[in-house]
Amino acid sequence: MKFIFIILILVTFFTYGAEEKKYVGGQVVLDTATIRGDDFSGTGREVRSARVFIDGEFGERTEYEIEYSFTGNNEWKDVYVKHKLFDNLGIQIGNMKEPMSLEQVSSSKNSSFSERSLINAFINHRKLGVMVQGKFKQGVQRGGITLGIFGKSLDKLFEKKEDGVSIISRITYALVYAKDDILHLGVSIGQTKYHQKKIKISTDAGSHLYEGSLLKRKIKNIEKTKRIGIESAMVKGAFSFQGEYLSFTALSPKEHFKFDGWYGQISWFATGEHKKYKVKSAKFSQTKIKKSALEFAFRASKIRIKDKDQIPQEEVDLTIAINYYHRQNIRLISSYTFAQAKKKQTQKENLLQLRLLYTF
Repeated sequence: MKFIFIILILVTFFTYGAEEKKYVGGQVVLDTATIRGDDFSGTGREVRSARVFIDGEFGERTEYEIEYSFTGNNEWKDVYVKHKLFDNLGIQIGNMKEPMSLEQVSSSKNSSFSERSLINAFINHRKLGVMVQGKFKQGVQRGGITLGIFGKSLDKLFEKKEDGVSIISRITYALVYAKDDILHLGVSIGQTKYHQKKIKISTDAGSHLYEGSLLKRKIKNIEKTKRIGIESAMVKGAFSFQGEYLSFTALSPKEHFKFDGWYGQISWFATGEHKKYKVKSAKFSQTKIKKSALEFAFRASKIRIKDKDQIPQEEVDLTIAINYYHRQNIRLISSYTFAQAKKKQTQKENLLQLRLLYTF
């Protein structure tokens, strides 16, 4: 629990004498899926996510969050303190997401789809680190740069496992003509150094309930990985577009491996709402719903890797999603995914998934 005490000390240091505002919330996500394919067929259901969090503000310059998950392998999620040093410069310290990829930094509960795209297989998730964030504003132009250094995740710190040291930078630029008229561009670069670690890349064919992996690759004795990502997004009224390309390179003492992936998605609110873009952190946040809303979305995603014999493999996922927002905090997501993997033998999977998302 040493890290929790460090966070409390930082909060105390930055907020001495300030008035506190505190919020308590959480989320519950229930999934059920039917899967029919060449490798696996069946049905399943699970509590995909159950989390609680406390976040708050001390005065006008300091924020903090502590989030705990009761499901999955990682129990601690966001555990950090954020402080505004100047109007356009801030620092964030704690267990948090690396600033790599628009899809990754945006919360999954605000996504139009049940699961993230295939490029998520290349992404490091929450880790302990320090980030410095700068931003600028001029007319309709908005920009930002984030630089961070990260080590282990909070869970692996407790388990005393080595997880590499990462240096990540993300640069974003946006034209914000109105809340529903936005163009976003971004690039991110990251490098992680290991002590000859074994890494694993795998995909789950568009559902956490899929047993096994459609593509799977383990590589031993990795000393370094490099990632370069390019991102773009647009909001135009009820329509939105989002797309990214990510290259991933893994280096061992004897050879290197280069993989990549991309996705593109569109969505449309039939009831007139629009995606909400959070300017200060250059990501999408929760869409504002007046009473109820209906959203249609489509995504194409592809990933390319090589097996142990350096033979190319690839997977393509096509997903259609229908989102019914019953209230601001209750959403029903129905999705169909067709997944096809080309390896030694072509493999096809069809997945129909229903998700109930409740936030409080």
